[in-house]
Amino acid sequence: MTDQPPPPGSYPPPPQGDYPPPPQGPPGGYPPQPPQQGGYPPPPPPPSSFPPPQQGGYPQQGGYPQQGGYPQQGGYPQQGGYPPPPPPGYPAPAGYARAGAPGYGAPPAFDVGEGFRWAWNKFSKNAAALIVPTLVYGLIIGVIYGIFYGIAVALAPTSSYDYGSDAGYGASFDISFGLASIAVLTLGVLVVILVGGAIASAYVSGLLDIANGQPVTIGSFFKPRNIGAVVIATLIVGVATAIGSALCYVPGLIVGLFTMFTTYVLLDRNLKPIDAIKASIDIVKANIGQSILAYLVGLIIGAVGILLCGIGAIVSLPVSALFLLYSYRKLSGGQVAPPTP
Repeated sequence: MTDQPPPPGSYPPPPQGDYPPPPQGPPGGYPPQPPQQGGYPPPPPPPSSFPPPQQGGYPQQGGYPQQGGYPQQGGYPQQGGYPPPPPPGYPAPAGYARAGAPGYGAPPAFDVGEGFRWAWNKFSKNAAALIVPTLVYGLIIGVIYGIFYGIAVALAPTSSYDYGSDAGYGASFDISFGLASIAVLTLGVLVVILVGGAIASAYVSGLLDIANGQPVTIGSFFKPRNIGAVVIATLIVGVATAIGSALCYVPGLIVGLFTMFTTYVLLDRNLKPIDAIKASIDIVKANIGQSILAYLVGLIIGAVGILLCGIGAIVSLPVSALFLLYSYRKLSGGQVAPPTP
């Protein structure tokens, strides 16, 4: 039986050149991708084909993303930089980070002399706008406290008067307050604190306008802002200070030191009362030496006017408030408007 060649088409023709065909697959030596099963998406492309990251799309150093050009509340500014001042008519954002935080740029040097010159410059350029509300608010506080004090005296169980003596003319006045009188005085102090908080919400708002370089008038200091939050913060700080003062007075001074920026922070950054108190404590802790100096200088400025027959307070109190505002902005890494020529 002779071998017959297979009919044409029975076997595939051999490859050209007697070599197997090259493997089919993606270029570059990558193994072929398995077929999709179950509707799952294909695997990601090789690393070299990922698009480059967008500039500014990642959070800045420290993990706090920027929002609108300012760090988010509680964040820190970019290393070596400070946020620009807020636009007119809006409270400053939370861009005034806790000064002295590790790994972040240090705030500008705080100079007491420069702070006093700045405060005096701003007072002298806005004297009428500052003196009138200071006088009005002082009278309001005085009248309220006088009313409660008068009621406490009327309720006093014992009192004695001595208008003369054999040696000459004289006068003495002795009052022994009972429980009812003490309760009335305590209530009067609480009312003064609450009213003082409402006053501070308007007065400090006007001071912040000056620090932001905005023109102010007398009416600027009669426009309260965030009054509820300021009243709550003032009440908390006032009660804590009163309790501290009752404990040998020194604890009250310590409370006053660490909370001296509370109202400024609350209105400047639009914070809640507790957050504002914490922020003030953070600023003082991070700059303890400079904060103590600013605290003492502010007290001295205010006391000088009170000692000058009291009338000097209409000058010394606004200057003291402006000085503390300057201290807050500088110690927290913020900015103030330059002195007015």
